[in-house]
Amino acid sequence: MIKRQIRTIIIFAVVFVVGVVTYFSVVKPLIASLVTDEEVPELLEGEVLGINNRILIMEHLEKADMQSIEIHNSHGTYTMYRGEDDEFYIKGYEGAPYSLEALSSLVVSTGYTLSITRVGYGFTDEEMSAYGLGPNDNYAWFRITKRDGSTHTVHIGNKLPTGGGYYAAYEGRNAVYVLDTTLERTVLADITDLILPILSFPLSVSTYYMIDDFYLYRDGDVVVCIDFLTGEEMEDAAALGQYVMLYPADYTPNINNYNVILQKLAAFSGTKCVEIGPTNEPLDPQHLLEAYGINIDDPAYGIVYTYKDITSMIYFSKPDENGQMYAYSQLFNLVASLNYSDVSFLDWDIIKFVDRPVFFKNINDIAQIRIQGGGIDETFILVGEGQELIVTPKSTGKPFSADDVQNFRQLYKVLLSIYMEDYSPVTDTSELECMMTMTVVTDAGDVFEYKFYPYSTRRCYYTINGSGHFYTYNDHIQKILNDTVRVLKGEPIDSEGKN
Repeated sequence: MIKRQIRTIIIFAVVFVVGVVTYFSVVKPLIASLVTDEEVPELLEGEVLGINNRILIMEHLEKADMQSIEIHNSHGTYTMYRGEDDEFYIKGYEGAPYSLEALSSLVVSTGYTLSITRVGYGFTDEEMSAYGLGPNDNYAWFRITKRDGSTHTVHIGNKLPTGGGYYAAYEGRNAVYVLDTTLERTVLADITDLILPILSFPLSVSTYYMIDDFYLYRDGDVVVCIDFLTGEEMEDAAALGQYVMLYPADYTPNINNYNVILQKLAAFSGTKCVEIGPTNEPLDPQHLLEAYGINIDDPAYGIVYTYKDITSMIYFSKPDENGQMYAYSQLFNLVASLNYSDVSFLDWDIIKFVDRPVFFKNINDIAQIRIQGGGIDETFILVGEGQELIVTPKSTGKPFSADDVQNFRQLYKVLLSIYMEDYSPVTDTSELECMMTMTVVTDAGDVFEYKFYPYSTRRCYYTINGSGHFYTYNDHIQKILNDTVRVLKGEPIDSEGKN
């Protein structure tokens, strides 16, 4: 019984294999030849036979063959052309940052017109109108100019009732074809669909830190201004880092937080370009206000910065209830939509930009330090740097000894250890008594005045050149006064000690 079943299985297997071999070697080629013979179309002049016997409306053109592509659709007209540098540009929008991927798709859509089918040919003008392709119809079209100067123009008519494609015709040939719906993303799309929503000048990971003259505006007012310093500028500013805050005061920039913004600006884009203006014709401010809520003169938010000799200026609308907003890039003359969550730093308080050290300058680039308070009024004159540093109290005119200079360096460490704690609830100094004034003059001649006003038993509001927001602790200021006395008396200073 088992042997009979095995024999039956073997017989069926052999028959199956023979059948498969017969199908692929005889039947399939025969069917293919019959189908091919039936489906080979008669080509009209200018048509080209494509894959699967589908008709190309015209010769296949690649990007290398094209001098320009002109598009006309319901959104308007634009032309992409090959410049003298062999790169493609949008005519009149030469500065626009377009998508290379979008250009490639447009090249394929216009240069490879493989039809789904040819509906028919020899139609009258009235019959062409049934497909939206008559002489009086407002159809879309594209025109390719080849590098030899010859042209191809294709008209795009109505969408099929099924929605599966669009009727199309080659100019001068009363034949109707069907092209697929990828046209919607290329030939029939708005010019803004080509444009990348880039809002600022793109920078690499190795150069973004060089962003200079950074300004953040909110409700038309400057929130913060941070400057990038070259090596020479660092010396002039007596800076210990590459950034200094120019507004609202000479606060020490919080590099970690600021770096978050710099990285964002290095590749700053919105979610979609919604409008692009011609090169050298800025979009009308009134239009920006009415259409997008962007007020250039009094912006809800604004960012301005430079990189080398390139200035990026970006103005923002207020976000709506869904967190959606618009931004206008003056550099690229475009408006892009974006999410507030991607630019929440626009609402950062000044404290987010400020690092804790109140005084943060290089001793090698300081010319004078004057300390006043608690019965002290002494100016220290500094000359030289490093091991050659000479410190002279103005009151005696006698330079410190080497040991006293080292002791003065301990005092300087104490100055560097004054820390910002938080916002001060008291900023009116009219009824406060100044505990200490420290005036610092750099080798470049810049003057910085630090004033400290106790408003409680522990806390001390301070200003830098008259501007202030924060407080430090009274103990820190008292230690400076005490250590100033010590350095003048030649008593050792413990920079990490208390008082």
